[in-house]
Amino acid sequence: MKNKLFFFVAVVLLLSLSGCSSYYYSILSSNDRVGIRSDLGDFVQETDTVVVSYSFNGENAPVSIIIYNKLDEPLFVDWTRSALIIDDIATVYQDKKVLVEGETESVSHGESYRWNSRITENVATSRGSFAGSVFLPKGVDFIPPKSKIENIPLNLPGIPFDKILKEEYVKENITTNDLSVVSVRTKEFTESDSPLCFRSYLTLYTDDHNGKQRKYMFFERNFYISKLIKAGNVPPSDFSEQQQLSGDFSYARKVKGAGVGIAVGAVALGVASVVVGVALGPGDESFNIEF
Repeated sequence: MKNKLFFFVAVVLLLSLSGCSSYYYSILSSNDRVGIRSDLGDFVQETDTVVVSYSFNGENAPVSIIIYNKLDEPLFVDWTRSALIIDDIATVYQDKKVLVEGETESVSHGESYRWNSRITENVATSRGSFAGSVFLPKGVDFIPPKSKIENIPLNLPGIPFDKILKEEYVKENITTNDLSVVSVRTKEFTESDSPLCFRSYLTLYTDDHNGKQRKYMFFERNFYISKLIKAGNVPPSDFSEQQQLSGDFSYARKVKGAGVGIAVGAVALGVASVVVGVALGPGDESFNIEF
């Protein structure tokens, strides 16, 4: 009986090791004189009119843009004229894809004549549902006076961690939340040799009113990756809380050997069922395994 339990535990452990995650972290910087980096790590640009704040915190570097209207009049953001620009290729922030779903119902009426001259009415009812997407311009966002909006239109492209030579990384020790020390590999960059440089371009305007013409405002900010971290199985929760929430901090996760592990686990389960089936004969103890 103990041998059977041992074999079962071994199979479970084999399956649990099939999806080992590796974490890759990146830290962004900006050398622009037009803005600052806040205590939260956000990139802030402020004028007499607005405050524009960028954050890339989270998995796969979501581009979060917060715009605060300091004026006493409404302000508008034209996302169709705003974009993320990488290698001189602009990706418009405007997401024209709108999800559509709902239900349909139709009723049809008709009359039929039978041999006995009686008239009967036929009623047919059909119901269904639909789901899909249509492409429509989202248009312009409206920001009331003394208020703000947030938009997360896209994510940064994948960082080429593996394209950087292994010997270019250096070992660095970091202290985790539980005060243990773990070793990671890091590489720092300047703006000139960074693996990813990009800029954000925003178009804002005030509307026509009281004889005033529409006034356009344009905001541009440059960014680059200043540090990469290959941390193995060290998850984001092991970093300090301040680092986890920092606007310049993002990560990607890769699962290694998931397909191979599942295949090996399936074979192991097959073998386990055979072994257990053979071991359990007449008069043996009852031992059931369910998955």
